[in-house]
Amino acid sequence: MEDQINLADWYNAADAAKRLTANSGKPIDVSYVRTLARYGKVTHMKLGTHAALYLKKDIDAYIVEDRGEKIARLNRQKAAGRSKTKKQAA
Repeated sequence: MEDQINLADWYNAADAAKRLTANSGKPIDVSYVRTLARYGKVTHMKLGTHAALYLKKDIDAYIVEDRGEKIARLNRQKAAGRSKTKKQAA
């Protein structure tokens, strides 16, 4: 017996791009959805050579930011952590 999936838990590429566009406030292309899946940022399931489904909970939680925004935020958090550590040591 084959495993069955609940299609209500998955987006196709076009619907995933629409959801990411709504989450991010800027247009997101379907090729970017495929890139996120290739990099392991969202769970996907291949349906053949030309089709895939993308897990809704991963797509719904993902927000596309401008290039460099995430690393800049991490660097600010690291710097804030270091300054607190220096103040405590003094």
